[in-house]
Amino acid sequence: MTVTASLERTARRTPFAQAQRPMNTAAPRTMTCPFEPETGAIVSVREWRGDEDLEHFNDLIRLSARPENFHIQARTARFGQFDITYMVHGPLRLEAAGDNWGHAVNTLRLLVVLDGEVILRHGDMSHGEMSTLRRRDGALLLGWEEIAYTANAPARVVIVDVPSDHDVLGGLPETAPFVAGGTESALLSALAAFALDLLRQDVESLTPSVRAQITDSLESLISGTVSTLAVPSGGDWNRRSQRMHVVRYIATHSADPELGPSTLATHLGMSKRSLQRLFEGEKYSVSQLIQAKRVDQVLLRLRDPRYAATSLDEMAVLTGFGSALALRRAVQTATGRTPSALRAEAVAGN
Repeated sequence: MTVTASLERTARRTPFAQAQRPMNTAAPRTMTCPFEPETGAIVSVREWRGDEDLEHFNDLIRLSARPENFHIQARTARFGQFDITYMVHGPLRLEAAGDNWGHAVNTLRLLVVLDGEVILRHGDMSHGEMSTLRRRDGALLLGWEEIAYTANAPARVVIVDVPSDHDVLGGLPETAPFVAGGTESALLSALAAFALDLLRQDVESLTPSVRAQITDSLESLISGTVSTLAVPSGGDWNRRSQRMHVVRYIATHSADPELGPSTLATHLGMSKRSLQRLFEGEKYSVSQLIQAKRVDQVLLRLRDPRYAATSLDEMAVLTGFGSALALRRAVQTATGRTPSALRAEAVAGN
């Protein structure tokens, strides 16, 4: 039976127990994508086992397995737009459906094998592509491509699913359905270790500001991994790679009040015009990206009880606005509400 709470019986059987929290009752079986948390949840823990659950799982994702051997355990948490899953499973085959593994939007998947062996295949035996992933190997997969996932023996994997329109994915491997990387790709191992450590934490107790810091770290790791593994796809590759680097720099330096297009261009060793050209036709300009990141940081602090006594002047210094007036104007422009109103709503919500 599928559950969305920790499984005490699992705690006595597998290493998956390290990532679980005891609960007294089990929720009903999920009717959503198995690779994202239940609606309204930050984290979900699930198990499928045996003939009945195999049939139910197939209502969500196309899968082949022997009923007597069918077994999947998964813990999934969401940080921003990233769904992170630690999955333990027996022999199985996820069919080549091209349906984004049940997600409602086009999704890129970062997959790292912790134990066991996984075979990825696109197309048929004579004209398709195939790659075998062993311990510490990983891959980027495009969810809208028909990629089969096969494990002939039990395996443990970490999965990070990212919407394909996320800013962090400036370098999608458009010329290949998947791209594999081995142990020489250090960022794959780093991403897997970071994700696994997160899933072992009491995720639901994290404050908004801590979650934001974790999400920023994930963005950097994901962006770096995609840059390392993605296949160049034409003359636009260099431009997209540079743009990803700019976005990462803004994410980690937005609290610097001197950060702006001119100072950013100087730091990156390019002209201001060249920097601006990188974002022509994009959703945000460089200035808008900097402003949006600062506003995000302010809103997280306004909703965090730990900053209830922090003045707007202090908050402006922490987030790069420089003055309470600039902060107040930016918040009102972005939300239509004053900082004090947002704080009051957060207190009332608690």
